[in-house]
Amino acid sequence: MDKLSLYEILSFVIPGLVLLKIIELYNEKVFDGLPLIESDSKISESIMLFGISLFIGIFIHIATFRLLKTQKLKWYKKLLFKSPQNICDKNDFIKPVIPFLNSEYNNLRKHEMPAGKENELETNLFDFAYLYLEVNDKITPAKNFQSLYFLFRNLFTICLLLLPVSIFFYIYSLIQDFFSTRINYALGIMLANIAIALIIIPAANWLREKLIEKVLWSYYVERIHEKEKN
Repeated sequence: MDKLSLYEILSFVIPGLVLLKIIELYNEKVFDGLPLIESDSKISESIMLFGISLFIGIFIHIATFRLLKTQKLKWYKKLLFKSPQNICDKNDFIKPVIPFLNSEYNNLRKHEMPAGKENELETNLFDFAYLYLEVNDKITPAKNFQSLYFLFRNLFTICLLLLPVSIFFYIYSLIQDFFSTRINYALGIMLANIAIALIIIPAANWLREKLIEKVLWSYYVERIHEKEKN
């Protein structure tokens, strides 16, 4: 079994930590509550914080995949999960290798499927290239981009889930006390949530494009080298 890389661990831990800190911020600044995690030892507190963040982050990751499969939220998929074909259509760096990749895929695959157009990615070609690199232990550079993409996508999911919550808590703060400082905190969190979501979208899309670029070109180079050896 492959070991998780640092990038993969961070793609779970950082979103979990961010959500935990936002909950803590609401608890202390909006509801005047006590800190959620307290310990006499900084080491045990850090370990507990890491464990909880990892646990939350994994559930956020699962929720992200569920959202991508939900037919009612197609706009979410369009924002953060552009198809390989859509990316290749706009990426001049990938276009030159597509005919070769299609030809290789058609020759190697064992299942029956009608061939597509020469300059359009064959169905499942990206997944095939990814798995080919993975089983041949050549996937690490591409996986680093994938992990960073997951990190940003998970952060966006947090922003999306927190948006109605932050609006509700802002209205709650207004009702409780119009002149209270808690209103400023609630408003600040709500505006920061919106701003971060807008910043994440182009960053996540860039990382996904680099992931697809890296996978397809790595597969191309690997196959060329194999042909030269033979």
